[in-house]
Amino acid sequence: MEALKSGVIIYNQSVCSACGVCEIMCSLWHEGIIGPALARANIIRDAFTAKHRHIACQQCLYPGCYYACPLPDKALCIDEATGTVYVNEAECIGCELCIDACPFEPSRTKYNAEKKVAFKCDLCKDREQGPVCVEYCPFQALTYVTKDERL
Repeated sequence: MEALKSGVIIYNQSVCSACGVCEIMCSLWHEGIIGPALARANIIRDAFTAKHRHIACQQCLYPGCYYACPLPDKALCIDEATGTVYVNEAECIGCELCIDACPFEPSRTKYNAEKKVAFKCDLCKDREQGPVCVEYCPFQALTYVTKDERL
């Protein structure tokens, strides 16, 4: 498959307070409940230094998660219009190969043990206003950069 460029969420650590609103809104939008473990993007906090960082799928041009999916029709999909890589949970068999294939540490693809499926940031692809974490970040530490603006 030819590489499709997608938009991406950019994080500005200098204005982030690590409040977790992004995680709350993400899990609420996607799962209907509040739980950072169910958020597609997370704040990683170091309790000893108070340093933190926001992690989300970087929407790789050649996504290892997509290519690792063993299903012929792929549970991981690439939206042809936007280039966004996302998990089709209805097709996912929960093998977790996509999680292992992510080049980032920690993996940007996660596993929902209750549903027995993988999940990852899909840039809120079905949400007209774009990524919910960007909209509700009280400090504007997150910015959505469209595929046309992305370098």
